[in-house]
Amino acid sequence: MQNKTINVLIILTILTGLLSCEDTPLPNPNDPPIKQDSIFELILATEIKPGDNIISSDFTQQYKDWVFVTGDLHLPPTIYAFNKKTGNKDWEYVHQGAVNNDIKVSAVYDNIYLALCRHGIVAIDLDKRESIWELDYYPLDYYRENSNTIFDGFLYLNIQIGGAGLEAKSAAVIKVNIKTGEHELIFEVKKKAENLTSISPPAFWSDTESNKTLMIFNEYPNAQKAPQDDEQNIVAMDLATKEIVWRTEKFTENFYSNRLHPPIIYKDIVITGGDWSIYAFDVKTGKQLWRYTFDYHTGIWTKTNHLIYKDKLYVNNSQHDVTCLNPETGELIWNNPKGGANCTDNMLYYEKEDYLVFTSWGYGSVMILDALTGETIHQEEQYDYSNYNNDVVYDKNLDMFFTSTYKHAVGFKVHGSK
Repeated sequence: MQNKTINVLIILTILTGLLSCEDTPLPNPNDPPIKQDSIFELILATEIKPGDNIISSDFTQQYKDWVFVTGDLHLPPTIYAFNKKTGNKDWEYVHQGAVNNDIKVSAVYDNIYLALCRHGIVAIDLDKRESIWELDYYPLDYYRENSNTIFDGFLYLNIQIGGAGLEAKSAAVIKVNIKTGEHELIFEVKKKAENLTSISPPAFWSDTESNKTLMIFNEYPNAQKAPQDDEQNIVAMDLATKEIVWRTEKFTENFYSNRLHPPIIYKDIVITGGDWSIYAFDVKTGKQLWRYTFDYHTGIWTKTNHLIYKDKLYVNNSQHDVTCLNPETGELIWNNPKGGANCTDNMLYYEKEDYLVFTSWGYGSVMILDALTGETIHQEEQYDYSNYNNDVVYDKNLDMFFTSTYKHAVGFKVHGSK
């Protein structure tokens, strides 16, 4: 009798435990593992297109309550708007027009999203969620080249004319009115014989004394040759008169670079990458001021634009190094040899913690580095078995960062290491 009573109690205990489990959901084995760290705190992760991977533009943009991810490579110009607070996909825009290929590069100016596609530009009003103009390259025989610069309310971008790649007849810079789409050709270098010229996007410098504005860009006179056989110049043009103020002549050692991004300006110094070095020039005269040479001979200054924060210059080659230099002298401050391979286009400086926060496309990770010492504070690898692949943007009001993997739009916070 006693044994029967014990057995009944055991059965009742097991049944009670099983019934209590009905109120406690069991973990779904298909859910991605969420790894929370004291430095990196994942807040939001929403599938961009459930069940699919998205190969989108490297450029993450934001406006008001939304962060934007672009559509897949085979889609017409498409943006998905994710709510920064909830993670919900609030809306999407799919362009219907003459420009019908995917977004390569983008920018946001006021309430206008500028979608730079392979064969044109689409300007989207983010409040009305409709296009306000498009610039179709086909009738103009234009071909998209690289990135872009916004200066004084206008979009400046480098293009090829008369063909793409080796077929191009000239390289040029056009100036586009962001509000209307009206544009003009402001600089052009025509092909000489078989020597195709290419140019980088421009940077701008305004002289308060002379009231003169210079447009400054890298120039590659023999861009059809192998990089080790080419040359690289840097050119300054008076924006008002279109006259060339100065031009360096072949300052690199037969290995051109920095073609996808503009030079950067620090005070009266122009800084750009070339061969396996970083170069600095006097902005008024073009005189070379310094050169910092790295000990590798294969990387090129292409993927990541240089970052100036106060009195420091941060650079990343296509190697793994992330490096901090003194922009006045070129003196090395620190170098992290594993800081981040192929960082995406824009590194961010997080003032609250003095961190560099960015995505390393080569590592498939979000990287957090100590901006003062170069120490790697944290490397956040895949989420849901998908690599991080796009630029990081920061919302100061929310104190949150946003980026994406090939599957998810992601929002996260960064905390101090102490």
